[in-house]
Amino acid sequence: MNKSVVTIIGFALLLIHCKPTSVLTEIDASFQSLHDVFVAEFQNESRQVEKNSELTLDAKEALTGRYGTTLTLDAWEFRSEADCRTGYEMLTALEKQQQPREYSQTRASEYRYQFIRQTGIAGEIFTIKKALFRILATDKNTIAEYLIASKLARAR
Repeated sequence: MNKSVVTIIGFALLLIHCKPTSVLTEIDASFQSLHDVFVAEFQNESRQVEKNSELTLDAKEALTGRYGTTLTLDAWEFRSEADCRTGYEMLTALEKQQQPREYSQTRASEYRYQFIRQTGIAGEIFTIKKALFRILATDKNTIAEYLIASKLARAR
């Protein structure tokens, strides 16, 4: 009995001291073009990539990729990092207007905004040098899985 109590307390202490892993802590910007970040298939859904004419953000190139109803990835490539950050600010302002249920934002060398809309849709907006990405998916785990599959990020 005493041994099981100690085991439970030890396990509880481990859970308290564990911090959630963040997939985007190790960004990988080794892709050559925006087309490289759209994997051919994700969760048994084929990709459908097209030019994003709806929300171009005055980018040099703007693409949208869909994987069924599971995930949508919008990608923009800008002429400068300053233009990329301006696009980031515009996208995050649009998401904040929808009053997300949850969100977190970091602004370091690369910008990142994670959110969950009132509808339950999860999303992330982030920059990698002169590229800007917005991912919308059914949940956070799906986004993390895609980021690893597309080699945009590595798990820690």
